[in-house]
Amino acid sequence: MLLILLLAATSGLAVSIYLLAVLYAPGESPLGVLYRILTGGVPQNLTFFIPLSSLLFLSTVLASMVGVIYFLVLPEVKTYYESDPGKEAGAMVMRTLKPDERKVVGVLNVHGGSYLQKFITQETGLSRLKTHRVVATLAERGIVQVQKRGNTNEVSLAKWFLEGMG
Repeated sequence: MLLILLLAATSGLAVSIYLLAVLYAPGESPLGVLYRILTGGVPQNLTFFIPLSSLLFLSTVLASMVGVIYFLVLPEVKTYYESDPGKEAGAMVMRTLKPDERKVVGVLNVHGGSYLQKFITQETGLSRLKTHRVVATLAERGIVQVQKRGNTNEVSLAKWFLEGMG
């Protein structure tokens, strides 16, 4: 973190010096102007650039320090980076599901994550065709797995989704 702070401050100083050189003599090489300023001092007509470049340098340092303090002090930032993203995946996906998809996932969740499609149809109140379409959509999205069991399908919630809901 300190290295990033120093790098940001140094780059702010370099940019301010470069702007000073370019604005002082636009026709000359910026390196030549920088050399002349460093060896001969700042010309009298450029005294207002010193506070300007100092302000740019200090604002860069201040912004970097605020960023570092924000990252180190606020615990929710740390827990966001340290938490397992799979834990909240189920809740995030649930918010994106359509009402019929939520019904199917809810029935599966109540029955431990796996249930026969014909019973899902009965419990959700959806038609057989609608249940089939919803299950197919969920399977395409990787939320459920479908396995043929006789004249019906066994529908199971994906492991990552089931863990995210629990």
